[in-house]
Amino acid sequence: MVLPLYDCAICNNGIEETLQHLFFQCPLALTCWNMLQVTPVDSDSFFGTIESIKAQISSPMFMSLIILLCWTIWTARNELIFQGIQPSLGQCRATFKKELALLMHRVKAKHKPQLEEWISSFG
Repeated sequence: MVLPLYDCAICNNGIEETLQHLFFQCPLALTCWNMLQVTPVDSDSFFGTIESIKAQISSPMFMSLIILLCWTIWTARNELIFQGIQPSLGQCRATFKKELALLMHRVKAKHKPQLEEWISSFG
């Protein structure tokens, strides 16, 4: 697919929208990760950044949390592009909390108390 430009639609700074930028370097992404008290380490590889986040989250559900926050960022990006809705931390927090609540339906019983704690921490 050929597009007129490949710049990040969220930060609008003329920076190419790569996986690394969109999910770990864009100001919105950094704000979202900060919401989880996580700072993505600027790595040369996508997987190196994932490993740094895994170490900071220190939870058996780390991959679910990473996927849900990336989904939250992706959703905010698409709402901006396709609906003109400006992304905000409040919107991302609400989306993330909703996705966490849905995760409650499929998480193992031993992880439910920790997940409930995560959900309650988002007000």
